[in-house]
Amino acid sequence: MTSQSRWLVRGILVPLSLIAVGPWARAQQSPAPVIQEPPPRQSAPPTSTNRLVTGKLIYVEPMPNNLDKWLQEDLRTWGRYRVTSNPEGVDLEISAEVPDRRTEYRDRHGITLPKAPPKKRPQETSISVVDWTSGAQLWSAALLDRNPKANEAAPAPAASIEIPARDMAPDQLALKITRELERYVEQLEGSGSH
Repeated sequence: MTSQSRWLVRGILVPLSLIAVGPWARAQQSPAPVIQEPPPRQSAPPTSTNRLVTGKLIYVEPMPNNLDKWLQEDLRTWGRYRVTSNPEGVDLEISAEVPDRRTEYRDRHGITLPKAPPKKRPQETSISVVDWTSGAQLWSAALLDRNPKANEAAPAPAASIEIPARDMAPDQLALKITRELERYVEQLEGSGSH
């Protein structure tokens, strides 16, 4: 074969072989990745974000005048939450913020003595229910050093309320706090806007 005929054979055979082998060669190559579109997003069912509704386990911090013991008892009676004595890993935590009391003095026979704090007056100024995980305050009750006014209507359930607490014993105060919390949680459940 002459060099011209070789070039001619190459010029004809190479393209013919590519044409003939092409489908086979493409079949031997790894297939191109198929990009699938994600399925359309379905709206997820609404999730409750308020832990007062979704929470199950609650811890009550120690409080003066055994208020924590009374709260624990009233929460157990309510039955909404399981009360625990371990503060770790709970859903909710109830705490009392105790203000510093100014010491008052009186004169007795020419000697200045500190006055004893009143026994029935509430020492706590606020009770808070906190999401243990995030630390967000979910509900609070400010305890006012006054008696309820005559014919005073109960406050509407809210995330923050005031409770007239003068002359209330710790068991009465705990019951009032628990009832107000219960009213608020029921409102959250009823409104569906958790």
